[in-house]
Amino acid sequence: MFFTLVWIMVLEDDIRLSSAEINVVVHATENEYKILHSINNVLLITPEKFSHSVSEGHWGNRILLLTATVDGQSAKDLIVKIMSSLNGNDKYLLSNLFDKYVDWKGNIYIRLDKQRICNGRISLSESDSIRIRFRPVRRYKPSSNLKNYRGLLT
Repeated sequence: MFFTLVWIMVLEDDIRLSSAEINVVVHATENEYKILHSINNVLLITPEKFSHSVSEGHWGNRILLLTATVDGQSAKDLIVKIMSSLNGNDKYLLSNLFDKYVDWKGNIYIRLDKQRICNGRISLSESDSIRIRFRPVRRYKPSSNLKNYRGLLT
């Protein structure tokens, strides 16, 4: 545990993010305010940051789409919080399948379990998730972003 904390502190200077975009789908049966409150408590993203748009499901049910963007240091703080809060199994999954979470531009895509966030925990999930895209600062020279991202998992 101590090694992980020290490693994260060292890597924080190596990782430069321009922003993080958070997307949440809230179904008609879910409580929007509970979800936003939980995201605020766990991920430290205030409800005021989210924009709302309403859509309609296949059966005419109301679907609310929430989107927030955090910049620079806040994006870096968010990725460090998420990576340091994941359990061993999630870190192992991310580490071994890392190429599936990163695109050719260096964006990292993470999906967090919405229900677990509502229970105060951070965990990966592929379904009913909070989708987060982390965008790196674009550099002229090739960067070592991928190596630095992997370092967050150790």
